[in-house]
Amino acid sequence: MLKTIIDIVIPTLTIILGTLSAYFRAHDKLRGRSIKYIVEAEELFKDRTKSGGEKFSWVVDALYELIPPPLRVIITKKCIQKVVQSSFDSIEDYAKMQLDMAVEEYLRYLSDGKSGDLAYFIKEHDEND
Repeated sequence: MLKTIIDIVIPTLTIILGTLSAYFRAHDKLRGRSIKYIVEAEELFKDRTKSGGEKFSWVVDALYELIPPPLRVIITKKCIQKVVQSSFDSIEDYAKMQLDMAVEEYLRYLSDGKSGDLAYFIKEHDEND
């Protein structure tokens, strides 16, 4: 009886762990590629206004094509949509952080009694980098 249970449990666990391993490898690959495809979508749709939905769909479809057909049962388009949205949110958060830092630096520049000319600030800042 115990041998029969072991004969069933071991292969079942192997299949489950193998599937999970493939899922996580695919998820990491999707996360890395999603940013690349977001940038590509921005370029492809740059001449269109209000094309956010089209860009998002294009990225999701492009990433979905990377998923091997057997894994599409586990990694659905809905899962990919979450990965893409998460990547976009991370990019947006980073951009906001960079903008906040730039504004703080500009305000420090102004508080030092320097000219309020933004173009001059940018030129001077670029020369110091």
